Amino acid sequence: MKSLDQILGYVDIDAVTKAIMLGRSITVDGFARRPIRVLTHAHSDHLVGLKDSIIYSNHIIATPATLELVVELEYVPSRYKAIYKRKAIGLDYYQTVEFNREKIMLLPSDHILGSAQVLVEVDEYRLGYTGDFKLGGKTAVMKDLDVLVIEATYGHPDIRRVFKEDVIDLVIDLVIEGLRKYGKVAVYGYYGKLQEVMAILREYGISEPFVMNHRMYSVTKIAEKYGLNIGCYFRLGTQEAREVVDSGRYIVFEHMVKAKRRRLDGTILNLVLSGHEYNEPIRRVDQYTWLASFSDHADFDELMEYVERANPKFIVVDASREGYPHVFARELQRRGWKVAVLPREREIRGKHR
Repeated sequence: MKSLDQILGYVDIDAVTKAIMLGRSITVDGFARRPIRVLTHAHSDHLVGLKDSIIYSNHIIATPATLELVVELEYVPSRYKAIYKRKAIGLDYYQTVEFNREKIMLLPSDHILGSAQVLVEVDEYRLGYTGDFKLGGKTAVMKDLDVLVIEATYGHPDIRRVFKEDVIDLVIDLVIEGLRKYGKVAVYGYYGKLQEVMAILREYGISEPFVMNHRMYSVTKIAEKYGLNIGCYFRLGTQEAREVVDSGRYIVFEHMVKAKRRRLDGTILNLVLSGHEYNEPIRRVDQYTWLASFSDHADFDELMEYVERANPKFIVVDASREGYPHVFARELQRRGWKVAVLPREREIRGKHR
């Protein structure tokens, strides 16, 4: 019989580096002095201490798409790229790799391009970490777990998106209306998520050319390499892109940081993809700008559904990142689950001293 103390001896979270430590040798999404570093996806809050891991760890494990995105988005300093590539191990979904009698498997996660969950098997224990996710067709639910480590970005019962199924249809209608009225639409969001939106637009029959800057173009090439169907996109500054822009009919994709400098001159419709809109699927910001609730995180209901479907023996809620870990833990306890929040509150407070 596995005792709770025995199980929790294989799981910890560092308050400073945000490392999710699983088993004896594995650290996920944060630096720890362990030989194996796993990256769940290419967002900065899950790449904490990557340079230190490149130096210290023997192997860096992620999906092939994530390994490429991390380089393209310049999370790896130039002088460390050679050693990073030497230590990198690209792991496809459901493929298993074993080090020192610890097995690692990556499972699909509906978050951004290349994102993954992590399953570790060690000494007859099964330990799973969701990373960031939302429930959908791509997200696998890990089962038969001794410990489930779960995010709680939107772990508050007030954060429910009852309109989730409507968002895509409304976004498509808005893009079509913008093209009809202005001939041009600007879409603002984050790398990885924007590429998924590009593929959705194509799936719904929108054939207008896409234009984008060099970085966005490179990320889009990676997205196509790993299975997204986009096509007909051009890098700004090239002759092809100039011809598209001169035609007056196109969709331009920009990083979220540029949304504050969007054009409001009546020549283009702006669409901002936000993960922080909970009340409406789309909302008008000004005469020429709409905000769409296009989150890549599970809301409260999805987090709870994941737990119920996974049915783990014990749950650890990750409190090292933004969100509502303690609220979510209380809701889980109220429903009868065995739960701990890591790192503990005193450790989180102490990291600022």
